[in-house]
Amino acid sequence: MKEFLKNSLPYFRRYLPVLALSMACGLMTVFVTVSTPQIVSLLVDRVLTPLLGGEVKPSSSIFSFLLDGVPQDDYTKIFFILAGTLLVGAALFLLLSYGKWYIGHNFTLKAEGKLRSAAIRKIGSASAPLRAKYTSGDLILIATNDPKKIRDVYVHNVQFLLNGIFYAVLAAAMLGQIHWQLLFLPLAGGCTCAVIVYFFRKKIGRYYDRVWKDSSRLATTVQESIYGARTVASFAREEERRLLFGEDNRRLLDTNLGGVNLFARRNLCTQIVRTAVFIGSLVLAVWLGIAGEITAGEFTAVMGYLGTLMWQFTSVLINLNNIQSNLVSGRRFFGFLNDPDEVAAKYGHSMPSTQPSISFRGVSVRSGEEYALRGVDLELPYGKKLGVMGRTGSGKTLLCKLMQGLAECDEGEILMDGKPLHDHDRNELLRSFSYAMQDVFLFSNTIAANIALYDPFAPEEQIFRAGALAEVDEFARRFPDGYLTTIGEKGFGLSGGQKQRISIARALFKNASVLVFDDVTSALDLETEHRIFRNLARECGTRTLVVVTHRATALKDCDEILFLDAGRIVERGTFDELMAMKGNFAEIYERQKSEMVFEGQYAE
Repeated sequence: MKEFLKNSLPYFRRYLPVLALSMACGLMTVFVTVSTPQIVSLLVDRVLTPLLGGEVKPSSSIFSFLLDGVPQDDYTKIFFILAGTLLVGAALFLLLSYGKWYIGHNFTLKAEGKLRSAAIRKIGSASAPLRAKYTSGDLILIATNDPKKIRDVYVHNVQFLLNGIFYAVLAAAMLGQIHWQLLFLPLAGGCTCAVIVYFFRKKIGRYYDRVWKDSSRLATTVQESIYGARTVASFAREEERRLLFGEDNRRLLDTNLGGVNLFARRNLCTQIVRTAVFIGSLVLAVWLGIAGEITAGEFTAVMGYLGTLMWQFTSVLINLNNIQSNLVSGRRFFGFLNDPDEVAAKYGHSMPSTQPSISFRGVSVRSGEEYALRGVDLELPYGKKLGVMGRTGSGKTLLCKLMQGLAECDEGEILMDGKPLHDHDRNELLRSFSYAMQDVFLFSNTIAANIALYDPFAPEEQIFRAGALAEVDEFARRFPDGYLTTIGEKGFGLSGGQKQRISIARALFKNASVLVFDDVTSALDLETEHRIFRNLARECGTRTLVVVTHRATALKDCDEILFLDAGRIVERGTFDELMAMKGNFAEIYERQKSEMVFEGQYAE
């Protein structure tokens, strides 16, 4: 609990006065609730009993003072005084209940929102090694479910605990005021329920852990099934995905059924104790009434207290288990939030220049016992146009990620402006690059919003210019809403080539010092690709350009071309130099050239 408070208080500290007011309202509702049987007791003793011919006896009710000076036989006045008190209490109870819930929830929801924002910021800034420690299902639950459970500790758990304890103390005091013997059985029952709840505590804790893990697994499966719907359908594997979902769903169902059985056994045990206490106390109250130790009104009050006192005992103890569940969520949430990001921690505060130069010196990256990239030496001064080719899995994308700090090397070093990459501020480093990725991700928003991801408030002219350079105009203008057309999640509703063009426009819109295009024209026809690269050559100006592609014909104007094979640079040089080598690059170029339908389109 100490660790939970240490981590969560910064988010809730400013709302503590509001929470205190909410708790005060809750405690006052408890006082009104406990006071009600005292008024009913007076109604029975001072109105009903004499009207039925019984003898009026002194009452232990705390509200007896309300009838001071009122004639004993003025039953109408007594009734209206007590009934009016009941109505005032009911109105006060409703007002306080509304205030308790409205005040507590209205303000702490803001803290819950801040917790979610903190989780999203952490997820967004986390390095690849840190994100790899958590499944997508884990991160979804951490960002959506756990903040609510953390807030519940402050809004629900603490309040319910205090209210339950306050009610139990007040009700016990009222019972003791009526007759001391009435306290024995409820206290014994409360202690027994405490033992029962404690016995089930660890089992319930393990149940909550299993539910979280199974929910995380199911969330991951659902997310993959939704995002991969087209792929699944194209391979006719819908039945396999349904079976996988069914397996995860059954696992969660079995876990929850086990929880139902667990809670049912615990509730049965506590219900047996509560029933025994109620029946025993009822018999005792009847015996005390026969013996003349308590009045009929006091007997009525006893029944009112007994009906809820044992439930309050159990509620307090069960609420402790709920706190346990929510503390588990808090431990998980803040465990992720405070999980050290060793990669991000390596970065310093130096600012990259507006014209950065990049150097690779003996850079290697291991993949198990093999190398994904090995012994890379590369100079990329500002303004250089670099082309990268290679077979699938040769390390092209890894090379792009390394220069941006999106991946880490195991050997060698990467320099920017002559300084180690890690000397620079990580966010400023990323701002130096416009990266159009191989795997295009588009958000469920308009075409314009996807292009303007870097600056959502940019003028339309800037968005349209980037779209025109990336040939987005060619299809966007055909939609009724143009650039304001909303596209589905991950670009559903667009072709692969259309998504790639939006990705290129997004990178051009950012207007960074270094443009990196990682095989983003693979789904485009040759003519469209040619127009885009012609636009890039014109738009890029003096900026650094890195182009990764499988099409050798697109790299003719590059200052240097690298050909990677199994993580090594096996060929490098200008277009003419590589053609003279008659190696891999020249072979691919000649083959692709012979396969082109329109041979003259690259002659410009």
